[in-house]
Amino acid sequence: MKLSFSTLGCPDWNLARIAERAKHYGFDGVELRIGGDKHIDPALCADERNGVKRLFAEAGIGIASVSGYTQFAGLDDPTLDQQRHNLCCNIDLARDIGAPYVRTFIGEGDGGRVSPYGVQVLRQAGERAIEQGVMVLIETHDALSAGKQVKVLLDAVNSAGVGILWDMAHTVRAGESPSETYGLLGASIKHVHMKDAAADFSLCLPGEGALPMAEVAGVLARHGYDGYLSFEWEKMWAPHLAEPEVAFPQYVAYMRSL
Repeated sequence: MKLSFSTLGCPDWNLARIAERAKHYGFDGVELRIGGDKHIDPALCADERNGVKRLFAEAGIGIASVSGYTQFAGLDDPTLDQQRHNLCCNIDLARDIGAPYVRTFIGEGDGGRVSPYGVQVLRQAGERAIEQGVMVLIETHDALSAGKQVKVLLDAVNSAGVGILWDMAHTVRAGESPSETYGLLGASIKHVHMKDAAADFSLCLPGEGALPMAEVAGVLARHGYDGYLSFEWEKMWAPHLAEPEVAFPQYVAYMRSL
């Protein structure tokens, strides 16, 4: 298994520093997020995309995933069409910078229900992803935090171009053990978000909390998972958290110790 971090944890770093620090701390890859205060943008021109790809290649750091923010639950058809367009733009960006995966949310709308047309839209995005050599990953998050919930949608979409991003904190909070979640989602898990938190789910440094990080890593190792375990340090949303210069090397040290 390989280690990466989400740029959610270093909102003040530019791409050059992200690549340099990832190499310095011993990470294998990084997960570049799209959105406000972004580190990657679908509006980049071809030369800029090539520059991003070259920057990380020269540092020996993989681009593990592009973290998009599209949503599909509880939306009307025109809005779903716009979300499909946005997701397809993210797919093309991932292709151009050499990222294998694009993250999408499903969202909280209508309790996480995705309409039949929304399912069709996701399937179409999956087919676009296959054509571009990329995969769309639905994150266990929001109204579909549990493996048993997201599996229903995954089965309905039924596309080889759509898989799962397992955010282990959300499935644990939803009441599933790591073994239960893996039993439900299995090989459809292509990327994993790791974090630690206290009993009240307030984030803390890796190895200092109550979340079963070691158990998740063990379950994945027993089943031959060879993808990224990506540290999601939510510094962007919680500025009081420790600086990435503290949290990132602690994550590497803790995970290497398992």
